[in-house]
Amino acid sequence: MPWPGSIMLKVRHLEIFRAVVKAGSVSAAARLLYVSQPAVTKTLRMLEEEIGLALFLRVKGRLVCTPEAEAILPEIERLFGSVQSIAETAREIQQGQRGSIRVSTVSMLATTIVARAVGEFRKTHPYIKFDVRALPTRHVVEYVNNNQADFGILDVAAPSGTLEVEEFCRAELRCVMLAQHPLASRKTITPRLLDNETLATFGEDTLTGWRLREAFRAQGRTFTSVFVSNSTPVLCALVREANAVALVDPFALMSHSFPDLVSRRFSPAVPVEPRFLFAPGRPRSVIVDQFVSQLKKTAGEMASG
Repeated sequence: MPWPGSIMLKVRHLEIFRAVVKAGSVSAAARLLYVSQPAVTKTLRMLEEEIGLALFLRVKGRLVCTPEAEAILPEIERLFGSVQSIAETAREIQQGQRGSIRVSTVSMLATTIVARAVGEFRKTHPYIKFDVRALPTRHVVEYVNNNQADFGILDVAAPSGTLEVEEFCRAELRCVMLAQHPLASRKTITPRLLDNETLATFGEDTLTGWRLREAFRAQGRTFTSVFVSNSTPVLCALVREANAVALVDPFALMSHSFPDLVSRRFSPAVPVEPRFLFAPGRPRSVIVDQFVSQLKKTAGEMASG
């Protein structure tokens, strides 16, 4: 309910007043707005009654703005400038040209696939803002659950059943070693070839680590790792510093942070399947859907490259 003495103005009434001022006459304003002259005249009369001011005087057959009308006209122009800005912003959001995207993910994906996808996306969406958080796995999940991120990406199976999970990309575990290592001459590495190597990989308490050990058992080989870590960059650093052979996801080498290392296919294949995490029931913006598509495209290009 309006306060006593307050004025409730209709934007349409102000639009017609503005059109009359710009067009210079009621008839010209009516043509401009595709309405009848009587409708314009009636609206002007209603507006004058609403604000308690005379807006026009007829001088020698012409409508002339009163000083009061001249005084309020700048405010009306500011109003319509804001309305136009709102319309343009809405259109840009609809077309995916304006907005912000919040992503929570693990460090390895943040510095490789996500970073490259952001760069590619900004080429066609230069006004989109990004907030990319590199977090431990459980915090990635918490950010999505608490609406601190539009979506999350994990490089392992999601540890929470409360989120919607979608496939991001598919990859396989790789065997990483120094470029001068004897095994570097081979295209494919098998468990048998690793019998006497210093191995570095993920712990058995991770899905990938468990799958790897199952692959060794299926080949009748005993798996013994000297170095265990939950971080691919750490495992790659151990390859460099301790001449180890690492069995890791392929994402670390995508960043070109380890130019002295090479990776080879490992057989039998051990799948690595990053996943998108979305909060159930929370609508996704157009721009988020577009960026998710860009991420999938970038991941495919990096995996094939």
